[in-house]
Amino acid sequence: MGKLRSKSGSVCLLLAIGVAATVVSLAVAQTDQTFEGKVVGVTDGDTITLLVGRTQVKVRLEGIDAPESGQSFGTKSKNALAALVSGKTVTVRKTGEDKYGRTLGVVLVGGVDANAKLVAGRWAWHYTKYNNDTQLAKLEREARAARMGLWAESQPLPPWEYRARQKAPAAQGTGRYWLNTSSGVRHNERCEHFQKTKKGRLCGPTDGKACGICGG
Repeated sequence: MGKLRSKSGSVCLLLAIGVAATVVSLAVAQTDQTFEGKVVGVTDGDTITLLVGRTQVKVRLEGIDAPESGQSFGTKSKNALAALVSGKTVTVRKTGEDKYGRTLGVVLVGGVDANAKLVAGRWAWHYTKYNNDTQLAKLEREARAARMGLWAESQPLPPWEYRARQKAPAAQGTGRYWLNTSSGVRHNERCEHFQKTKKGRLCGPTDGKACGICGG
């Protein structure tokens, strides 16, 4: 009888240890979704590099999409994010990873949500294709209404459309060009300003002067 109680006690103890270990594992897994690091690099208006311990981690800000470096507001967007986080220790609430292996997350610096700040500051779009956050949607509506930052342009080209244009193969002998008749600048069909200027017309490959961004 004594041996039976001893065995039962051992089994209960092992079960208790197993349950405790499971709880600890779950807690660790949840905790691992939030981490801190020092910002050592800003790629553009929605991507930063953190130093976590001795490891560099690239973080793509969840739910927003900033202008690419080749776009009109690419540099200003990058500078806005850099001014907010560069050289600072930030907290990242990880939400997943993108197809390039970058960490997706909400970046907090001094209690400020950097993702929301970029949208509210009129330097990034709410990336609705991959995110349905109602607060980001509200901030973009307010930013559009203010007509400042990237929204100062009547029809700013979203970065996802800009990237699609850059990937599209150039049509042989059928390239189209747009002449801004106010400035005399020529844009090719991959340019964000193609058919986007207030005044303009389709033109030939030698009309006007070439755009400094797309090369005309």
